[in-house]
Amino acid sequence: MQIWPDCIPCILKMSLGIARVVMKDEDQVRRFMEEVLRLKYFSGKERKVTSPEVIKDVWLKVIEVSGKSDPLEEIKNEQNSKALAIYPIAKELVLKSKDPFLGAIKLAIAGNSIDAMTDVKGEAPEEIVKKWERLEIDIENLNCLKERLKKTRRLVYLGDNCGEIIFDRLLIEVLLEMYSLEITFITRTLPILNDATLQDALSMGIGEVTQVMENGLPEPLPGTYLKRINPESKTLIERSDLVISKGGGNYDSLTEEKGLKGKVSFLFLAKCYPYCNIHHVTLNAPVIYNF
Repeated sequence: MQIWPDCIPCILKMSLGIARVVMKDEDQVRRFMEEVLRLKYFSGKERKVTSPEVIKDVWLKVIEVSGKSDPLEEIKNEQNSKALAIYPIAKELVLKSKDPFLGAIKLAIAGNSIDAMTDVKGEAPEEIVKKWERLEIDIENLNCLKERLKKTRRLVYLGDNCGEIIFDRLLIEVLLEMYSLEITFITRTLPILNDATLQDALSMGIGEVTQVMENGLPEPLPGTYLKRINPESKTLIERSDLVISKGGGNYDSLTEEKGLKGKVSFLFLAKCYPYCNIHHVTLNAPVIYNF
């Protein structure tokens, strides 16, 4: 999905939110925002670009001005630590529910609220666990995903944010109990926002339940681009029977990959007007989109 007019103020708000957290003083914040506003995207003339591409250039400015290679490292560690602590409770709730598959799907999507795009620190994992049951999932799209899973042997699971990935681990565990699957969980390679890297996934125990690898992108991009990820990841995605893709960044980038039509199921929260408009849902509603 290429950027909508709504993406510009959203990215600017995110930029300022990160600056307030990682930069030393007001002068540094002002200098950073001046640098950001010079980027060509914010003139309104550059439309044929995805949000992850814009965010990459903003993030490079964050690194440059703050002097930190991973500006949100402390926040990401905290998100992972809190999510890992809540994991046993979340797992028990899901496995004891009437439909563990539905419960795991709901919780994995609810975890998408731990997102630096909307709030630098993200929603607390314990709050996610409190409300996951109330989420209303579109049954038609859920059943379509079930039918895809029945025909799937090789599954690629594209992760998104720190903290959120503990709920991805839980969904993967449920999937492995229900279906005969070979699953590979793929992370970012370089730090970008609060997106999970290989080390984050391993620290959350995902490597204990399935294969984990990084996408090999040589630049900090909060998305997945087949022409730019490493050959191993690209081959896995292309040869997979199904890709489960988490979050907005992966959605924005992979919906541009028409060759993947028919084999990607996106799981995310509709956190902005474009997503709500496209999928006919209310703000922050859960979305399963079988691309």
